[in-house]
Amino acid sequence: MSIDQKLARARTQRPRLLGELEALLRAGNPDLDLFVSARAHYGDPGLAHLHIYGVEGDHERRSRLMKFATAWLLERGISIELQEGRDVYDIRPWRELHGGTAQDMGSLDELDEI
Repeated sequence: MSIDQKLARARTQRPRLLGELEALLRAGNPDLDLFVSARAHYGDPGLAHLHIYGVEGDHERRSRLMKFATAWLLERGISIELQEGRDVYDIRPWRELHGGTAQDMGSLDELDEI
């Protein structure tokens, strides 16, 4: 598979996987109002950064959820590595409950105000 094919696959795969991850985290933690957000480097199929909103007050639980999320994404071929000096862009989860449209893949409406 060429690098262009890998990048094209990643552009569609990452939002879907982030949506699945967010749904898993919410299902396993119904007492929390969790949201997932990520950033990626231009021209790279992985992620530069992953953030889980909604668990900021509990460091131990946040750490456990981040470890789970990181391992879950790695199992699916998505690494997380911030590279100094490289530009990043937002990748937002595809949320099936909101219709799962391409437009939804580009916006975390609930977090845009933060």
